[in-house]
Amino acid sequence: MMHSGLRLAHFLGLLQLSTPFKMSGMPTPIYLPPIIQGDSDYRTYRPLLLDNGITVLLAHDPQSKHFAASVSVHAGASCDPRFLPGLAHFTEHMCFLGSEVYPRENEYKQYLAKHGGKSNASTSMSHTTYQFDVLAEYGEKALDIFSNFFICPLFSKSGTQREVDAVDSENSKNLVDDGRRRWQILKSFADPQHHFSKFSTGNRITLPASSSEKSGVSSDHPLNNILKGINDGKHDENDAAEFVRAALLAFHERHYTPNKMTAVLVGPQSLDELESWAVPRFGRIPDRWNSDDDDKGKGKKGNDDSSLKDGEKWRKIRLAAARLIDESASDAPPVSIEAAESVIHNSAFRPDLHGGQWPVLVTTKPIKDIRKLELFFPLPPTWRSPDRSPTQALSHLFGHEGAGSVFALLQDKGWITSLSTGNRVHEPDQCLFKVEMTLTPEGEEH
Repeated sequence: MMHSGLRLAHFLGLLQLSTPFKMSGMPTPIYLPPIIQGDSDYRTYRPLLLDNGITVLLAHDPQSKHFAASVSVHAGASCDPRFLPGLAHFTEHMCFLGSEVYPRENEYKQYLAKHGGKSNASTSMSHTTYQFDVLAEYGEKALDIFSNFFICPLFSKSGTQREVDAVDSENSKNLVDDGRRRWQILKSFADPQHHFSKFSTGNRITLPASSSEKSGVSSDHPLNNILKGINDGKHDENDAAEFVRAALLAFHERHYTPNKMTAVLVGPQSLDELESWAVPRFGRIPDRWNSDDDDKGKGKKGNDDSSLKDGEKWRKIRLAAARLIDESASDAPPVSIEAAESVIHNSAFRPDLHGGQWPVLVTTKPIKDIRKLELFFPLPPTWRSPDRSPTQALSHLFGHEGAGSVFALLQDKGWITSLSTGNRVHEPDQCLFKVEMTLTPEGEEH
């Protein structure tokens, strides 16, 4: 039986290690071997591999009144350029702002809200995930709108400028969130050359493409050196905004390729019906980066609505952005299970970074009235063995709350009110195991 905590992206990565087979009379899609199910799992599944390289899992849930879908892209903030942090998160935001088929920016959210649905997305260091659910009878139209975000997103210039403000607003809210503040402090203790240390959210300073009066690139920003080389030392704030948009297009082209994407569909519809929805849609996602197109990386998008009158300048900006994105991609280790087999243990946390010895005690003053103790243990990665991870076993043992457990001992002393454990950082090249306890005033003294 599969562990309930097995991450879907990992599971589908394991599927791709198996030898696929084709059903008679159907050259596409490729039907992957059946998944391993628990005896109590009443759903039925069908894993597919489409011609363009995307892996799709279909799940028939006869008891559900909703249809849901998710797409996970195997790229995140670890691939951000060092001096454009937040670009992966910014790309996530931009994908929602319409497509060539559905150009109205709010059409997706309005359709879901009208039909009992909702959506969300998240950007981690290694993945960017999009998801939605809606009442089952409206699933196909919602899926059509959703899938076109990955087939032909608009990435309009006006949307680019406004969405930087949205990213900045999200970051402003994080500044007063204790969990986010501790997360950034943790990053500050990491090796500054390690991909984990990158600032993943972004703001209008790190992404100088905002329409706000407060936007603009500072004189010491590394972007200035690139812009000076493009136009004989002459550039302005508009050029910086154009470069950020060019980097956005290049990031999408480089990382949003079908072979780095996994899609999941689940609903009361039959597996055949779900397949008829998924294949013609997700099968149309182009592999822009690995195509034989001579114009790849030169940016066919952008010339039509760019404010730059000089088309040659825009071409140079696009080429410079494409080179930057390609170089930054090497910062992050490969995500797929198969590729992760060759990834060596490379922890962002080492004693030599902190005076040569551990443990290190960090005390933070929270905004809210909370008392917590968090213990972090850098461990080797368990990425390539998600279904037999030793950290999951450790988490289960530490999380036990019965007689004789750690929780029972400390609670009986009156020191803690809760205890939880698990991976705080789980990446192909490292793992950071966390034990978190909510303390009483007496527990804080001890």
